Amino acid sequence: MSPPPDPSPQPGLPSLAYRGWFLFLMMLVSASVVGERFMMAVMVGPIKAELHLSDTQIGLAKDMAVTLVYIIAVIPLARLADRWSKRKIVTLAAVTWSVAVLLCGQAKSFLLLLVGRAAIGLGEGAFTPPSQSWIADLFPMKQRATALAIFLLGASLGHLTGPALGGWLTSEYGWRHAMLMAAIPGFVLAPLVLLTLRDVAPGLADGHSAEATARQPFGSTLREIMAVRTLPLLILGASLTSLITMGLVSWTPAYMERSFGMSAREAGLGMGGALFLGSVIGHSLGGPIADFLGRRDVRWYIWIQIFSALGAMGVAFTMLSGPAGRVFPLIGLNMLIGGLSAAPLMAVISTLAPVHARSVTVAILMVSINIIGLGGGPLFVGWLSDTLAPLHGQESLGMAMRAVLLVGVPAAFLSLLASRTCVSDFARCQGRSPGTPAPATLH
Repeated sequence: MSPPPDPSPQPGLPSLAYRGWFLFLMMLVSASVVGERFMMAVMVGPIKAELHLSDTQIGLAKDMAVTLVYIIAVIPLARLADRWSKRKIVTLAAVTWSVAVLLCGQAKSFLLLLVGRAAIGLGEGAFTPPSQSWIADLFPMKQRATALAIFLLGASLGHLTGPALGGWLTSEYGWRHAMLMAAIPGFVLAPLVLLTLRDVAPGLADGHSAEATARQPFGSTLREIMAVRTLPLLILGASLTSLITMGLVSWTPAYMERSFGMSAREAGLGMGGALFLGSVIGHSLGGPIADFLGRRDVRWYIWIQIFSALGAMGVAFTMLSGPAGRVFPLIGLNMLIGGLSAAPLMAVISTLAPVHARSVTVAILMVSINIIGLGGGPLFVGWLSDTLAPLHGQESLGMAMRAVLLVGVPAAFLSLLASRTCVSDFARCQGRSPGTPAPATLH
């Protein structure tokens, strides 16, 4: 089966120079919100001591408040972005999380800290869906996965710079001043987005007509999204894959401590470097590879998901079955292989989504990943480890981590099913009858 055509960009499509600036700016904004979200991880000690908090309160503020507000707010905010200005939504999002970080830095009580962290989740929820759908509006299918791969580098940069700069600033100036300085990038980037970027017609890069972007009630929109057979399969498959990833990432430091006697500091440093390097390489390669192969057969965008799920599963099993020296190199390789699928996944999701609901479709993907992956992965591994502990002692955690890898099989199967429906879905979203012959390459 051959891929659908990629129509020539419309005359109103901005220049490549402008789109390059747009992509660079979006990458920096992404790095800002991710860095500000995760920098608190290195401030736990001084915040806990000064505000007299328990570990439970720290956990609620550091992670749960951000995640819960994100899950609750992301779909309504995405709906707003599809109906209003993506430029203004992204600008307001950057201001929101920057003000939230300032509030955290001024917090004198647990309640104010909790409110500040919740507001970071609100800002992140307002940013993620419109930024990805905006990229889809500006980059045609043949370039879309590459553009999204560049965008994803912002998240990798934020995961590195947030804890690194946060730790240094906290040690030099204290956690309150560290948060004050961490808010600066968002306040700088927000006016740049507002003043130097501009909204474009939804679906511009795909040549969609104004009729295709007409607004619809949310219920109709949701039914339209779910009617694209490839989308539910990919969303569920990606969520299962994220369950494996988060099950590994959240428990590997503890696994190293229990199985090999490694200190928490040594485990954290080794794992942080491996995750950063692996994700950067994987994200950088995945988009261009998918765009290159996708010009020959559009199913490559999804076949990469299958390779990613099974390959990462095999590497992780080897990592958990060998000596300590293998763990960090192999978890880096695991992140590399897993990262290959991220940009192609986003490209397919944003392309097959109804043009008037691209942000909402991305939001549904993010909610599913957060609930199944971020929520289910660590919880499932912890529960299974506790269940196995009476019989297997310290080995129970490694056994639980190996067991969660089996989820990669249904994830790959869902991607295989999606590869069987994607060509007809691509044809339909481009306005062709599924039986109409398509050219052999994407133009």
